[in-house]
Amino acid sequence: MTYKEAQSYLNRIKEFAIGASVRGRIIEHLSIGPTDWEEMTGFMNLRIRKGEEAALMEYDSLGKSLSVYGVSVKDSGGIPHWEMTIMDSWELTLTN
Repeated sequence: MTYKEAQSYLNRIKEFAIGASVRGRIIEHLSIGPTDWEEMTGFMNLRIRKGEEAALMEYDSLGKSLSVYGVSVKDSGGIPHWEMTIMDSWELTLTN
C-alpha cells in the first residue's frame, strides 16, 4: 500500500480493530510500517531520526509498500513486549 492508502485503511478499521482479539492478541493500537519485515529495523531508525510521518513519506517516495499493523503489548515481568500483527487483510476477513 502507499502511505495514503495505509492511512485510509487504518482510519477505516481503527474503530473495530482496537480492542479486538486477533490471533489471540488484544489489539491496543494500530501502526503503519514497511510490509517487508526485513526493512523494519531501518524504518524504525529512520523514524527515530526524522519522525514517524517523515519516515513513512520517505518509504512511500521510494516506492516501498507499507502495511497496517495491530500492536499488542505484553508485560513480561515488568518489561513490555510489543507484538505486531499485520492487519492488511483484516477488513476482508471480517466481511467473509
